[in-house]
Amino acid sequence: MFPINKYYNTYPYYFGYWGYDGYMGYNPMMQSCFCKKSYLRVLNTFDVPLDVQVNEIIMAEDLNMGEFTKYIKLAPGSYHVLIYKSGENEVLFESEIDIDNNLVYTGVISADDKDFKDICLLMVPEEKEKHMTGNMSALRIANLSVDTPEVLVSTSDGTVIFDCLKYGNASCNVALPSRKYQLIFKTLDGNSILESKMDFAPKMHYTLFLTGRQEDGSIKIILPEDGVNYLDLC
Repeated sequence: MFPINKYYNTYPYYFGYWGYDGYMGYNPMMQSCFCKKSYLRVLNTFDVPLDVQVNEIIMAEDLNMGEFTKYIKLAPGSYHVLIYKSGENEVLFESEIDIDNNLVYTGVISADDKDFKDICLLMVPEEKEKHMTGNMSALRIANLSVDTPEVLVSTSDGTVIFDCLKYGNASCNVALPSRKYQLIFKTLDGNSILESKMDFAPKMHYTLFLTGRQEDGSIKIILPEDGVNYLDLC
């Protein structure tokens, strides 16, 4: 398991990216790629409607908890991000982000792990995987539930897919046979968090975002279609 803001989350057994060079500073490895674009969307997992601006682009107005923006195409480079409480001028978050070549990013607005009343932006990058063949799917999980301890994820037959997944962390991709699954989320001491039925199609990538809070019963899985499945990447 890797902290979202420190590692690319790709197949550990395929050539990919090794990691970031410091906080949100990338260490590009694809020297042979001539694709001079990437894509970014934003997911709000904070319980306040938000407005999001990237440079001069208004990515979202009144983005509610659990909602995504559309993807925007960006050239590689550094971008200035501002996040406001919806309809207000007060800046809740401000930072620079770096966009590398040929990647799909989800910028997740979440609670800061040191102060749950504050927010942070977790950049979840993903590259197009060309090794998916046959009746296989790619699955990874990001734990964005602030009051959920380390999570273990298994199938209904007891097969553990992920374990020790802490808040703010995302798993590597795991290749699974394409079919329907009953996924069971538990704490490490065996207490059930939730169960969810999933149907994974061949040669498709899926990122499951565990969001909400146990204390108020809002914990759930958000399963969008990953842009890497259809965007025009190299």
